[in-house]
Amino acid sequence: MQSTAVISKFAWNKLDVWTEMLNHGLASDDDLYINQTTKESFLKQPDIDPENNCFIAEIEETPVGLLRVTNEATIRRAVANLFVNPEYRRFGIGRQLLQTAIDRARELNAQILHIQVEVNNDSGRFLLEQAGFAAVRRYWKLTKKNGQVYEDTPPLGYQLRFFNMGKDEEQLTELQNKSFTGSWGFSPNSVKQIWSKVRLTEWESDGILILENSNHKIIGYNWTHRPKKIDSMNGYIGMTGIDPELRGLGLGRYIVQSGINYLSSLKIPKVNLEVDASNMSARELYLSLGFELLEETVWYELNLNH
Repeated sequence: MQSTAVISKFAWNKLDVWTEMLNHGLASDDDLYINQTTKESFLKQPDIDPENNCFIAEIEETPVGLLRVTNEATIRRAVANLFVNPEYRRFGIGRQLLQTAIDRARELNAQILHIQVEVNNDSGRFLLEQAGFAAVRRYWKLTKKNGQVYEDTPPLGYQLRFFNMGKDEEQLTELQNKSFTGSWGFSPNSVKQIWSKVRLTEWESDGILILENSNHKIIGYNWTHRPKKIDSMNGYIGMTGIDPELRGLGLGRYIVQSGINYLSSLKIPKVNLEVDASNMSARELYLSLGFELLEETVWYELNLNH
C-alpha cells in the first residue's frame, strides 16, 4: 500500500514530536530513552544543523517518520539515519525518506551516502538495494556480562586517570584523529565537536579514561558511557584509541580492561560495544575478553557521482 507523506524540515517547536518518535523506535531498550533536554543538546552540536539536515514525515499531521542526515564534509560523506513508525511501514514512507536523504546528500556535495541497517532487516536492505545502494561493510554489536575485574596496575611508564573537562579536549581530539585517520568511515573531529560531545547530558561524563606517559602526554583513551539511571542495565564502550606509534605493546588491551573495570565498579551488569568486523585486531581483542556477538549490522553505500 502506498501513502504519500508530507516531509518537512525540523523546527524547534517540534522537538517534543522528534523526541517522542525516537523513543518509540527505542521501545526495546529502556536504557536509551531520552528526554527533550538531552535531545536538544544533541541537536545543538556543531555540524548537526537540524533545521536543514533533519526531517519529519507526517500523514494528516500525524508524525510517522524521521530522518537525520549527517554531513561529514571533510571526507565528502553523508550518513543517513531514518525511522518509520512500524504502524506505517509498507506505505512507501521509507522510500520517500530515503529519496529525501539522497537529495540532501547531493545538496551537501557529498560523494557517498552511507546507511546502516541490521543484517536481518530484509525490507530495509531490499529498499536500499532497489535504490542502488551496495553493501560495503559489516559491523558487530558485541556484549559481555560484567563482574570480572582485571589487573589495574598501569604498564611501567604510564598512568591512568579520568578526563579533565576544560583541559583535555584538544589532546583528545588530536589523539582520536591520529588513531583513526585512514580507518573506514572515519571523519576527523574538530576540537569544537569533541568539546560538545563530552558535555552531552544524555550520558554520565566521568567515564572517559585517559592513559598518559611520564610527560603527561595522552597516548590512549577508552570512552565509556552509561545512561544517567540508577537501574541502568547496560554500559557502553564507545571509541578506544592508542597512539599508532605505540601499538603492539598491550596498551590497547589495558585501556579496554580499565574501561570494563570502571563500568564494573558502577555495578553495571552488561557492557556493549560495536566493532568493524573487518578490523581483525580489535575484533579479536574484544572476543578474547569474553565479548559475544549480539547482532550484526550492514553498512550500505550509494555513490553519488554516478
